[in-house]
Amino acid sequence: MSIAVASRALGAADLTANLGDIQDNVVAPVLMRYGRHIFLKFKDGGKAREWLRVLMARVNALSGERGTRFTVNVGFTFEGLKALGLSRRSLDSFPDAFRIGAAGRAAVVGDVGPHAPEHWEGGLGGADIHAMAWIRTHSADSRDIATQVLTAEMEAIGGIEIRFVQDTMALAHANGIGSEGEHFGFADPISQPPIEGADTPNYPGDGVQEADGKWRSLKPGEFLLGYEDEAGPSGIAAPEPFELRANGTYMVFRKLYQDVAAFRKYLHTAAKALYGSDDPGHQELVAAKMMGRWRSGCPIDLSPDKDDPAIASDPMRRNNFSYEGDDDGVRCPLGAHLRRSNPRATPLKRATAVRRHRLIRRGVEYGPHLADGALEDDGVDRGLVNLFIQADIERQFEFIQQEWMKGGEFIGLDPNEQDPINGVGGEGSQMMVPGAKQPFLFDLPTFVTVKGGEYLFVPGLKALEGLIEQKF
Repeated sequence: MSIAVASRALGAADLTANLGDIQDNVVAPVLMRYGRHIFLKFKDGGKAREWLRVLMARVNALSGERGTRFTVNVGFTFEGLKALGLSRRSLDSFPDAFRIGAAGRAAVVGDVGPHAPEHWEGGLGGADIHAMAWIRTHSADSRDIATQVLTAEMEAIGGIEIRFVQDTMALAHANGIGSEGEHFGFADPISQPPIEGADTPNYPGDGVQEADGKWRSLKPGEFLLGYEDEAGPSGIAAPEPFELRANGTYMVFRKLYQDVAAFRKYLHTAAKALYGSDDPGHQELVAAKMMGRWRSGCPIDLSPDKDDPAIASDPMRRNNFSYEGDDDGVRCPLGAHLRRSNPRATPLKRATAVRRHRLIRRGVEYGPHLADGALEDDGVDRGLVNLFIQADIERQFEFIQQEWMKGGEFIGLDPNEQDPINGVGGEGSQMMVPGAKQPFLFDLPTFVTVKGGEYLFVPGLKALEGLIEQKF
């Protein structure tokens, strides 16, 4: 694998040639059901680099140890790059959002009150979280064996401390890994933005819609550093040097607790408020209006009155919509979770190029399902671990959180209207549901609470080697 010279931004053809230099789970998901996210502190930079030399043989390689098979990848916080001995020139070239980190940027994205960093678990967001290594494998036993292998290698070298561990197990994936639905009961994930030059599926509705109605992939520089993006061929020129950023990306880690009992109870309340009945059909309609899809994954823009599993199961149809002709949100409320996260062709009061604010999301569940029908919390920790992948944390993740999730003005709603699924909730919160008998919901509970976050730099393999050898 050769990296193109720094005199130009890389293009789609370069991406095709360079896929082997990009860490797994960035361009394409690793389809293994069990995960473990291990957060590390580097107490000795030299020993940390020595351990990374050992680890590097496992990155992008399916390891076979003691009868199991697993993958490993690694990303670094800004504090971790400092601990590894990255040069001041390179450190100073990283963008401000990454340098400040998830905890320092919490207020920007609305992580306040119960979501604030002082409540985060395991010291996440703190200065002594230096890296995250994440494992993917096929069983809980394999995950434990993989962890034992990595831990033994760390202990043999020394100078590294495990600060926090978060396990995941895919429950909901529409790709065949799991079938139970995520904790609120929705199929997930349904759509990911396709990347030009990548060997990944590209279905109608996933990318950018052209004037002729056809859909195209996004430029690779929206998600990978050093490449041409949707603004043109210049590419993002940070961090420096080019060899450090080429084929790298930024990953935002988010642990999100889901209050399933509160969500289920609220469906009764909201169905009565909107439609005068809390029968199961109206509860399902409320859930769909809040999410923007029926639980099967069928978009309500295509089937606003009832679920249509046939659409949900057809990858050529389930994302092939644009909200065109629904400017008032009668089919899909303007403030529904998925319409906020990708407004598509919705006319926006604050004009912006939607294609410049897309994210790749690797979402995986943690914790067991709450018992079917239960309306009281059982005290078990459950929710989602989201890994958001992008080339510009401020323009992509932070913009979406601040502008599209935490307010309504951008789309013509009341400024107090937040995302009904991930919003802060509480007194004064609301959601407009056009077409309902009483078209407003008020005082929505907080269904999702942030339990931790990190901003990570995920280098390409040659850049990882350069970090280890202190070439930058």
